[in-house]
Amino acid sequence: MIDKFLISKVRVKILKLFLLNSQNTYHVREIVRRTNEEINAVRRILKELEDIKFLTNERNGNRLYYKINIDFIYFFELNAMFNKEFGLGQKIIKHKNKLGNIKTAFLTKTYIQNKRKNDNDIDLVLVGNSINYIYLDKLIKEFEDANERSINYTYLTQTEFEEYKRSNNYFLSNVIFKEKIVLIGEESLIYT
Repeated sequence: MIDKFLISKVRVKILKLFLLNSQNTYHVREIVRRTNEEINAVRRILKELEDIKFLTNERNGNRLYYKINIDFIYFFELNAMFNKEFGLGQKIIKHKNKLGNIKTAFLTKTYIQNKRKNDNDIDLVLVGNSINYIYLDKLIKEFEDANERSINYTYLTQTEFEEYKRSNNYFLSNVIFKEKIVLIGEESLIYT
């Protein structure tokens, strides 16, 4: 769907590469290999994205490395769109019915920035009853293998979620009141 909104398929591929791997840096030839596009088209898009401050670059020897600017004004919105369309969010949304009765699911700031400070940081929170844990574990494992990225996730029953919210549980407050990408449910219901 995103490729219908954006004119250039090359741009979509480059945005996808950087938004789904926001901590990584890439040199031009690596971007060409990963996107399977012509070098001149890739260079043109990189220059345009650098001009609007979406990307920054740094020279190392004779190579120019590009990195996403997480302070870009539309970083969060673009990240949400691309994660719902291509990333882990897409997997959760696409397989929602097979995962059971999920009321709420969201990706956390840790996932968005691909920056885990410790092993307790959570990337994905699912809330619901009768969650198919076996299918969820399978989806997460497939994603981890395909993206060479580990995912910390947790699932809570609706009752547990409500009790944690009422008790101002540190863990839940730490993920609820930070940036997140809501995949299933309404964001306003997370806070109430």
